Amino acid sequence: MGDMAHPGLTLHELERLVGYPAKGPGPLSYTLPPSPELKGVQAVRLFYYPKDPALQLIVEVEEFSGRRHLRHFRWNGFTWEVPEGHKDLRATEELLGFQKVGEDYFLGFSREEARELAGALRRGEVPGAKYLLCPKCSARIFYAPGTNPVGVACPACGNPTLLFKTLSPGERKDPLEALAEEQKALRQALEELLAYLKRKLGP
Repeated sequence: MGDMAHPGLTLHELERLVGYPAKGPGPLSYTLPPSPELKGVQAVRLFYYPKDPALQLIVEVEEFSGRRHLRHFRWNGFTWEVPEGHKDLRATEELLGFQKVGEDYFLGFSREEARELAGALRRGEVPGAKYLLCPKCSARIFYAPGTNPVGVACPACGNPTLLFKTLSPGERKDPLEALAEEQKALRQALEELLAYLKRKLGP
């Protein structure tokens, strides 16, 4: 929270982190990148609710064990203050349910985090990412490190029996992009075959 000499995280800095107002009126979230100063902490997430006058910021600290600590704040025009009374924060957990981006599902990620991860998956930049695979409909469910994937059912077909998988370095892209690449390779093979036939048979 800071003090007069070190004001800490200002409202302007928070809005810049979460992308407000460019990403919409909220709720918005941001996960701090890993830092060596945060020993024993797996993730720190900021949830920003700009339209809520009573509760504008939730800070979630997640330990490596999976335990989560929630603190909530309100901006008073100068600094963050703890609002009076207790507020039920179960809705925060609901916001981190399934997110669908492309053909893949993301569990435990905010909408912005899911989009970023989906882009990295298409570029093949996240080898070793853990996900659940549905053997019935081939849906992939990527889950956040602090999420317990045990007992999760497929959001597409409801199948409760999912396979635990790890993304191999050569495995990438969503099914639509893979299909586009396959069509491109097939088109190139057909063009080469036509060129060969024209050389052999003449015009």
